[in-house]
Amino acid sequence: MSESTTVKDMRRANRAQLLRHLVRGGESSRSALGEVTGLSPATVTNVISDLIADGIVIEQGQGITKPAGGRPRVLVDVKRDAAWMFGADVGENAVTVGLFDLTMNRIGERTYPFPSRRITPDEVMGLIEQGTIELLAGHRGTRPPVLGLGLGVPGIVQTSIDEDGHRHDVVHAQVIGWESESFDELSQRLGMRVFIDNGAKTTTEAESWFGSIRGEADGIVVLIGTGAGAGIVSNGALVRGSSSSAGEWGHTKISTDGVRCRCGARGCVETFVGAAAVLDAWRERGAGTENAEPHAVGELFAEAETGSPRAVHAVEDLVDHLGIALSNLVNLYNPRHIVLAGWFGDVIATHRLDAVTAAVKQNSLSVAAADVTIGRSSLGATAVALGAAILALDEFISSGESLPGPSSPPEVSRTISPQHPKGQ
Repeated sequence: MSESTTVKDMRRANRAQLLRHLVRGGESSRSALGEVTGLSPATVTNVISDLIADGIVIEQGQGITKPAGGRPRVLVDVKRDAAWMFGADVGENAVTVGLFDLTMNRIGERTYPFPSRRITPDEVMGLIEQGTIELLAGHRGTRPPVLGLGLGVPGIVQTSIDEDGHRHDVVHAQVIGWESESFDELSQRLGMRVFIDNGAKTTTEAESWFGSIRGEADGIVVLIGTGAGAGIVSNGALVRGSSSSAGEWGHTKISTDGVRCRCGARGCVETFVGAAAVLDAWRERGAGTENAEPHAVGELFAEAETGSPRAVHAVEDLVDHLGIALSNLVNLYNPRHIVLAGWFGDVIATHRLDAVTAAVKQNSLSVAAADVTIGRSSLGATAVALGAAILALDEFISSGESLPGPSSPPEVSRTISPQHPKGQ
């Protein structure tokens, strides 16, 4: 490696460190940036000057004098309208597409429900294409450059880079019938770079950057809906494993039998704590309704609050199994904080957070249990798409590249059938 390459890499790393801190932390003075990053005042000044010249960072005026009698500090911040990026989420019954600015403020969103839990990759790509076109159509004339689109999907995502430096993502989502599916075509259809990751991992990225485990070196986000998954942050980094399948917590086993899981096995965590499994168990006891999951879940917890024996039993069974499943994560990873995320995770946290915490601590090793706290997501249903958009942003930050030039909204080259979206 040549000396010039080493210097260039160091400059890129310094630039990425400062820009990432500004995105995550908001406006700051140059001196404060130096303190938090450990970079020298000269390095901070030079890098910030380059970022201002590139139109990525702006000066915001003067902050509070510190120390007393000293000069007012000039604050710098990310220029929010310098660039945009998209984040998309393939959920259990809808595809959501969000548009974000450079500070990760949500500019707009489209949600497209689909009737069952099965949707083909081609249908997903069509809905995402429709969403990007509709969101950009609201911004006539010249607009900021778009850095790319991040996509959160169920299942395992394996990424490779070919000899020409092109990224290829293959999705393995057995539970929804995707076997080695490629989304390479999506980049050509959108005319922008596409980054794909597991939805639990994108949720974890969002919670780590802006949410409930912001600043945590060791934390876990569990995403609970019909199914269950997890994202694990250890020593400040997202755990991926050798084939990027780390975090398939919903398919770890806590029983030798039980009902058959969507993955084909028995005893999976998902079959005890997923919304569908909990409702099925309630109905098997001769209670419950055939309403859709979110409504039926509301009825279950409402009945449990009134003391209905069958509902109380179903909820207590959920808490017991969730406590065991989470205690395994506590004993394995020794996290400081566990976040209950996903629509059903949020319901559980709303109604039974204290009971879940007690069950986790009861089933965990005492030393690890003393360290951990259990909490709810501060981002809610927006987390998957937000975390997906972070994929595109983080790639731009890491690359050290300058922003591409502004461009105009794309022309719609073909007619896409309306899907009656919900959203802004």
